[in-house]
Amino acid sequence: MGTDNNMEEVLLEIKNLRKSFDGKEVLRDISLSVKRGEVISIIGPSGSGKSTVLRCATMLEKIDGGSLIYAGNTAATDESGNVVYADKKTRRKIRKYFGLVFQNFNLFPHYSVLRNIAEPVVITKTADWTTAKERAKELLKRLGLEDKADAYPENLSGGQKQRVSIARALATKPEVLFFDEPTSALDPELTSEVLKVIKDLAKNHMTMVIVTHEMKFAREVSDRVLFMENGIIHSQGTPEELFNSPDGRLKAFIGKLES
Repeated sequence: MGTDNNMEEVLLEIKNLRKSFDGKEVLRDISLSVKRGEVISIIGPSGSGKSTVLRCATMLEKIDGGSLIYAGNTAATDESGNVVYADKKTRRKIRKYFGLVFQNFNLFPHYSVLRNIAEPVVITKTADWTTAKERAKELLKRLGLEDKADAYPENLSGGQKQRVSIARALATKPEVLFFDEPTSALDPELTSEVLKVIKDLAKNHMTMVIVTHEMKFAREVSDRVLFMENGIIHSQGTPEELFNSPDGRLKAFIGKLES
């Protein structure tokens, strides 16, 4: 579990979030607070809006309604039905608060592993190139990839690629780390090595929001689990509350995964 009772600072607040694509409402009134050190897993069927929540929270998608606040800094707010985003300077500052690990790695194929990790640090002006390289080397060692610094993504296994993606996200020292189905592109053996990395981060009180289809993992690592369906948060609670006595819809969803 990630939460320390002494850490009550809210790092992310999403209020009444709405998002539509081509006239179809994908997210309907999503509200969510994430406290420092908290690990939240988001589960639910395909098309329920899980990944869209992450893409809106990381400003990869513009929201149609609601507000988005990082540690008291407003990224977007709804003013009389129109969403207004913060200015560029503020958005740059806010982007340093979070990191995102994609489902399909999103590594630059023409960059070495070391450069894939160090480059975002320099681009975001988090540190200079020398410091970025040292930070990348430290993260590779921490994730058991110190011998892969000069390798290229095409020479890595899927599990190694995802660990490099995690190192890249950690390199800018984010306050919140988002994971979008981090194991869906991996076979079971490689899945376990990536989940171990995330569990280790949870033990070290890394604040994380994880979209996952791994129910056992969600039970073990989460402080809270959110079950999404049809663009809303249908139910939420501790893993014990949700999984030990699921309501009918959650029970049906879990049953499909286990069948």
